[in-house]
Formats: sequence, C-alpha cells, structure tokens
Amino acid sequence: MRGPLVACAERGYGRVQIETDSKVFVEMLNGLLLPEARLEGVLWDIDHTKQQLHSVDFLFFHRACNGAAHLIMNYVTCMGDSHLWDCFEPEWLFNTLAIGVNLSIRT
Repeated sequence: MRGPLVACAERGYGRVQIETDSKVFVEMLNGLLLPEARLEGVLWDIDHTKQQLHSVDFLFFHRACNGAAHLIMNYVTCMGDSHLWDCFEPEWLFNTLAIGVNLSIRT
C-alpha cells in the first residue's frame, strides 16, 4: 500500500481512498486493532507516507464485490510501471465494470 500512497503524493492528490479485501489489515491501519508485531514496521511506513496527503481512507471491500480492483491489480503487477486512465480505460476494464453494474441492477 505504500507504493500507491507515494504515487498519489507525487501526483499531488489530496484525498485518497484505498480499498482492500483484508479486513484485519484495514482495522489495524484505522487503529481499531492492535498491530501484529510482524506488521508494525509496514504499518509505521504506511502511516508515515500517508502524512504526505491531506486525507487517506482505508476501506474494506469483500473480494466478491471487488472484482474490478483485482483485475487492475493483476494487470499492473504483470505490466509494472504507473498507469493513469483518465479518459480511455482499457476495454477489459470497461467490460468488467459494466458487468458489475448490470449484476447489481438485476439483483
């Protein structure tokens, strides 16, 4: 999570919301759970980095509700580098988001 926070700070973003499917990690980041000893260094580093931004929210989303985020993470992990899709997102991402909208409308 440090990488995205650094990228947001470098681009001048003030408000950031980071979604993950790790409920325990989100609760540790938000101070609702005591940090595990093996994660204290990671949590400190994330906390230090988020101070460069105006507002950072860590949000929990169940994996079943987070399909598009997982596809993006897999794509960026495989391709590397930074990606901005301000106007034209990849077709596979649009199709995934459209499927998600259609499923929620039908439910």
